[in-house]
Amino acid sequence: MLTLGLTIVLGLILLYMGFYLFTHRTKTLFGVFSPKDDPALKKAMTIWAYILTILGGLTIIAAILGILAFQITMLILDAILVFIMSILMPTYLRMP
Repeated sequence: MLTLGLTIVLGLILLYMGFYLFTHRTKTLFGVFSPKDDPALKKAMTIWAYILTILGGLTIIAAILGILAFQITMLILDAILVFIMSILMPTYLRMP
């Protein structure tokens, strides 16, 4: 029962992250990312927003369906893709 709740929470976090990236494509993020000045960053944010939103939705579906193999697959995909995103995003840092 606890894994069901935690998997749903993970899915909601991924949905929020995807929504956040999608809505902040024209704003400066944390003072170091500026998608207004860097079209490649804006494109990367759009792609990652779609990826995270899809992952979040599929993770919630996996939790609701309760198919263990589907849940494990989604948890592994979530971990790998969020790790890849966290490694790639610093390449767009704009240092003053």
